[in-house]
Amino acid sequence: MRPVLVFDLGGSWWRVGLFTDERQVHLIRREPAVNRSSADRPVPVLQQELVDFVLRHTRAYLRERALLRVGISLGAAMNGQTGRVLASAPMWGPELAPFDLLAVLRDELPGLAWGVLNDVSALAVALRARMPAGGRKAAAVTVSSGIAYRTIDLRTGHIPLDPEHGLQGEIGHLPVDFVMEGRRVEAQCECGASGHLAAFSSGRGIEELLGVLPEAAWLRAGSDAPAGPVAAFGVAVRRGDPRALRLLDAFTRPLSRILLAQTTLDPEVGHTVLSGGVVDGLEGHYLSSLLRNLMADGLYGISHADPHYFRRRFAVGSPDGLDPLRGAGLHVAGLSSPPAQERLDRQGLTS
Repeated sequence: MRPVLVFDLGGSWWRVGLFTDERQVHLIRREPAVNRSSADRPVPVLQQELVDFVLRHTRAYLRERALLRVGISLGAAMNGQTGRVLASAPMWGPELAPFDLLAVLRDELPGLAWGVLNDVSALAVALRARMPAGGRKAAAVTVSSGIAYRTIDLRTGHIPLDPEHGLQGEIGHLPVDFVMEGRRVEAQCECGASGHLAAFSSGRGIEELLGVLPEAAWLRAGSDAPAGPVAAFGVAVRRGDPRALRLLDAFTRPLSRILLAQTTLDPEVGHTVLSGGVVDGLEGHYLSSLLRNLMADGLYGISHADPHYFRRRFAVGSPDGLDPLRGAGLHVAGLSSPPAQERLDRQGLTS
């Protein structure tokens, strides 16, 4: 198999890599994303910037060597049945701005096989590729500029989607309660709604809260403050400062309760793997905080009798942080599952 050019286009970073026949990813480039925070431009202009980024790097690669396939992991809500991009609050804000990225790319470079999938679906595909045989279902969770969740059938590679709208697991836009020291806190999600999970537990949500919470004032005024409260928070968490760990527990609690509900509703999900910039940046402290909250609430009839239940079922993702690129490569190369390959064929994505 020739190497596959792969992209991971998220709300914070855009990355380019090569996916090889050894199922490895070699990172070529990483740069800040062009989004509504970094560039005050209309959404169609921001979308065109994304298209131009993909085309520019694909054409540059084609000038050097042959290429058949390009896979894209996209940090946006997508209709997984049609491939149509619906919206991305971290990249484009509250506006619903659907566009057909796949059709645009195929029109520009029709000689290539293009594959586009949601970034959390890409995580799920990569997760399945390294899961041991015998499991039924697994779930991928990303905690970065946004938050989302995907289940995948480990036997078939099938990612269940709403049959009409093609979505699954947009948990970042579920309403939650955020309580700090007995006080209910309100915050606005980047999608424009108030009280969504992403407003409190995503990277952007945490950044906003660290800037205003009285309990985080010491981070804004401390010796690490010139680097900003987010950097100071990371340093304090890694050195085990109890004030920072209390903040971290508050940030992970809304997510832990959604995951607890999902564990109750679908016990066949034997592994839930967390990835993304927030998880990677806080290392094992993030998972420890999530597990503390899961155990504090408990799973009725199970966790009291089996105190290691959550620890067996929840883990962090690949330490290299490249699973979105890896999943995009597996997807477009037709290695993710027979059903995925059938979808690629129907959409004319394979050569």
